[in-house]
Amino acid sequence: MFYSSGKQNFVVKKKDNLKKDIIETLMKMLNEVNPYVKKFRSARDRFNTDPDNSFHMRIVSERSKDGRTYNTPTASEVAALIPGDFSLDMDKRDIVLQQKSGKLPRINEIHASYLALQYPLLFTYGEDGFRLGIKKGATEKTKKHKKPNISMRQFFAFRLHERKNESHALLHSRRLFQQFVVDAFTTIESNRLRYLKLNQPSLRSDSYDSIKESENAGKVDMNEQGTEFTLPASFVGSPRYMKNNYLDAMTICKHFGFPDLFITFTCNPKWPEITRYVKARKLKAEDRSDIICRIFKIKLDSLMDSLTKKN
Repeated sequence: MFYSSGKQNFVVKKKDNLKKDIIETLMKMLNEVNPYVKKFRSARDRFNTDPDNSFHMRIVSERSKDGRTYNTPTASEVAALIPGDFSLDMDKRDIVLQQKSGKLPRINEIHASYLALQYPLLFTYGEDGFRLGIKKGATEKTKKHKKPNISMRQFFAFRLHERKNESHALLHSRRLFQQFVVDAFTTIESNRLRYLKLNQPSLRSDSYDSIKESENAGKVDMNEQGTEFTLPASFVGSPRYMKNNYLDAMTICKHFGFPDLFITFTCNPKWPEITRYVKARKLKAEDRSDIICRIFKIKLDSLMDSLTKKN
């Protein structure tokens, strides 16, 4: 870990094997091209020269540019220094940083600056990440879609694919890429759960049987039961999803009889398709978990096709 005192003085903690010249090069690069670094340094200088006045730094969530293009934002677009107290007209997703507040502000996952602040080395120029309202490209297929905007899952799926004439820094970042994929998954899951929680009345969900049973049983303190919301049966991994699949399996067994084969299909990172791919890019199999999953799914579909259609 390291930090700068403003005069290119570096303090390395716990990690004595960090190379100072690489750190200096990275910081010089970020100082030159990253709009967030420029704005944070401007805020630091402002706080140092006028420490008595109260200032807030607002990182704006709304963007005027088209989210379908890789627009590089400027320092004036992503943040603003605001004297005095908070303004009521701020977007609730805006990030507001206070001087010496003693608290860690939580960044909303659908904030356009979320990825740039979380991964400054991957998004060196402060490129915008996912945000609400990114329109789909105008094609014959998208014209038939009911939803005009792309989802968060579609956004991350787009970023995880290689394309010609594009930078592959994200896909070649090894452990950082693994962390990025995990963050993407948890972000998508948390937003799906948040949507289900906020839209319970509009979902075709069962009643809260456990809470009602506890209440009818005479348990006065309902806080012990917690706050529950029902997940639909289509939510993979939910109790209703597993129960429905179990009942479907039992119904099939009742109609056709017990299965004759119990087949487990596992992935082997030494498969020639995987080793050939990662070797050409000087990576390891674990560095491209997305490719492993795709090859596994292709082979699984091929096996199922052989069993069900080709006998």
